[in-house]
Amino acid sequence: MASILYFFPGFFYCQRAGSRPNGEILREIYIQPGAQTLGKGELMAGIITTIINVRAVLEGKVRGCNLRISEGRVQGILPPGDAYGRVIDGHGMLAIPGLIDAHFHGAMGLSFDTVTEAREVRVLRDFCAAHGVTSFLPAIGGGSEEDTLEAAAAIGSAKKQMNCPQIAGIHLEGPFLAPGWQGDEIPEERLRLPSYSFYRRVQDASGGIVTRVTISPELPGAPQLTQRLTGEGVRVFLGHTGAGYQQVMDCIQAGAVGITHIFHHTAPMSREEPGLVAAALEQDVFCEVLCDSSCTPPPLLRLLLRAKGMARTAAVTGCTAPAGQPEGLYQIGGRSAALRDGVLAFLEDGCWAGSVCTAENGLLQLAEASGLTFAQCLPLFSETPARMLGLAHRKGSLEVGKDADMVFLDKANRVRLTICQGNIVYDAAG
Repeated sequence: MASILYFFPGFFYCQRAGSRPNGEILREIYIQPGAQTLGKGELMAGIITTIINVRAVLEGKVRGCNLRISEGRVQGILPPGDAYGRVIDGHGMLAIPGLIDAHFHGAMGLSFDTVTEAREVRVLRDFCAAHGVTSFLPAIGGGSEEDTLEAAAAIGSAKKQMNCPQIAGIHLEGPFLAPGWQGDEIPEERLRLPSYSFYRRVQDASGGIVTRVTISPELPGAPQLTQRLTGEGVRVFLGHTGAGYQQVMDCIQAGAVGITHIFHHTAPMSREEPGLVAAALEQDVFCEVLCDSSCTPPPLLRLLLRAKGMARTAAVTGCTAPAGQPEGLYQIGGRSAALRDGVLAFLEDGCWAGSVCTAENGLLQLAEASGLTFAQCLPLFSETPARMLGLAHRKGSLEVGKDADMVFLDKANRVRLTICQGNIVYDAAG
């Protein structure tokens, strides 16, 4: 009879197949004869592993199957019953593609704008993993130049020296933003006109991993910087703006590929000035939307999906430092905000003060707001952001040959296990 290896915090527990210790079991690893002992954290490195007894979201539908993984990639999607190498029993959990968050500011009291050490970056990486995110873009640019350069260096160091493959690049969201539209987190004195030399300093500090830049299209030099960055392979997004329609179109024609959190810190569309919203809905660009329904009202989400479709709508959390923290008072851009019932709002006026919505909860909110099923909403946090960031050849769906980025959810849609490039990066069992 095959052995079963149970994982618990800090130790392994081995028993015979068929018997189970008391308490909830996340998974069971069947070690075939002759196989080596499995080390925690190296689950699939160079080893053929089959995850059996799972329901996987494949091409928008939930199907029972087995998933075979080796060398950090999906090697096979098998019918139930086929298994090779080491075997994990998924106990009927739902397997979904690893989530991709293209706009993430911070959590657990930490902000990417002010990180100085790779250790802090890893705390934020682990927070993402615990919520099913296997790829994310840290957003920086709201601090001083010194802060921004230091943050870029810390993130670059974490990615390259401390094994953080979940970092898919850096999003330089500031400081090329229009005064009055930058948001409460960025003092006006830190804003700059579009500057290639500033971008270059940040890019060099990061070790070359700045992959996305947001620019307000009404600023002098915006189309020129858009064209230059696009020529270097950087993806330019437009946002934080009161720009007119033609100013937006000038940047789109210069190479801008998307809109940063549409409807947020953006002038509304009107008869007098259609502006960014009209251009975004009309043109073939990606639209990023905050998944928090307290920021993006359901009618606006449904309008966006009807106008752009799933293929051009990417959900993001926009998570800020209070995410993952207890309810209470926090300082946001020098103003007091209260975190209550999952919503962060300024005390003085009750306005939304920033996102604390995590990706897996955001998916549930998206499904409720749109009227779609959970599985139908998955592309908003997987396939579309993968295309938007140029990662679709490796990420965004459970397909043979792509990275083994996957998340396992229980019946309550809680994250139980997160795997990135074949390695366990979060385990609810410890």
